[in-house]
Amino acid sequence: MTSRTPPCPIHAECGGCSEMHRPEADQFAARSDWITRLLDRPPDRLVPSPRPLGYRARVSLRPDGAGRLGYFRPRTHTHVPVTDCTIARPEINAVLAALPPLPSGIASAELRSDGEQVVLAARRGKRHRGKVDRGALAALMSAGLKGVALDGAKIAGDPTTTLTIGGITHRLKPETFYQVNLEVNAEMVALVTERIAELAPSRLLDLYAGAGNLSLPQAAAGVPVTLIESARSSTTDAAATIKRHGLSAVAEIRTGNADRFKAGDAFFDVALLDPPRAGAQKVIPQLLITRPAAILYISCNPNALMRDLRPALAAGYRLDEVVLFEMFPQTPHVEVFVRLSRA
Repeated sequence: MTSRTPPCPIHAECGGCSEMHRPEADQFAARSDWITRLLDRPPDRLVPSPRPLGYRARVSLRPDGAGRLGYFRPRTHTHVPVTDCTIARPEINAVLAALPPLPSGIASAELRSDGEQVVLAARRGKRHRGKVDRGALAALMSAGLKGVALDGAKIAGDPTTTLTIGGITHRLKPETFYQVNLEVNAEMVALVTERIAELAPSRLLDLYAGAGNLSLPQAAAGVPVTLIESARSSTTDAAATIKRHGLSAVAEIRTGNADRFKAGDAFFDVALLDPPRAGAQKVIPQLLITRPAAILYISCNPNALMRDLRPALAAGYRLDEVVLFEMFPQTPHVEVFVRLSRA
């Protein structure tokens, strides 16, 4: 492995991009080797990020005592002011450079881009529930923002984020999760769509469904889908998208903890999972009871993924496909897609 001068002027102070000292090809090779060792087989395909830098469409920052936004160094409370983040999209950096100091009482702020326009979603922490100057928050619009929200509620402009993915247009509230790498997410949705078309399920189960990023394109193609997600902002947005696209006959959204899914809670013959970093350890045994034809699992934590795959492999499922998505360049993280098929 070779090294390079990190292409970020505050890399040494911030410490957030721990792999930036390596060329991108070496970063990806290291992650591929890691997955090969974990799964005891090489990936079938590697999907690079079209943007190795300037790719993040969401960045979470914290203000210092003067209201300047920045990052905390890893495992510290040392604040590093940021007016230009090398891995943030250009439109986010344009806002950062022009943004006035935030008013007091704000614990964190997320800048959210749709690829062109930027929204600021400010949050008060548990110790910051006092009065926040809403006029000062609204004045942040002068930095070129599309909208400003506080704790999910509109302060000024339009604080929703509109994304079109796999033919589905989502209008996302300030609290709703979406993937940070828009281009790589589009590739991931396209792969899932291809695999679902090949499998032709009679009904798809989407656990940890978010706002329907992965499964609503399948509903639009005529595949009946049950979506289960715990975040109410996401399920509210998914319900609105289902209605707006006329998919109510084929897509059902449920607000509930996917970790508590039990065999019999929904009919399906293909399962789709995109859990958080903790994985889906409790869910896999429940899915196996009904012996679905296939399980499509997307993971941002390969160690949890390997743990979760073991019961399925022991039950006779085959690991038919492994695809790596470079969702998070310059970091040690990677998104992994696996396809399990019933033997």
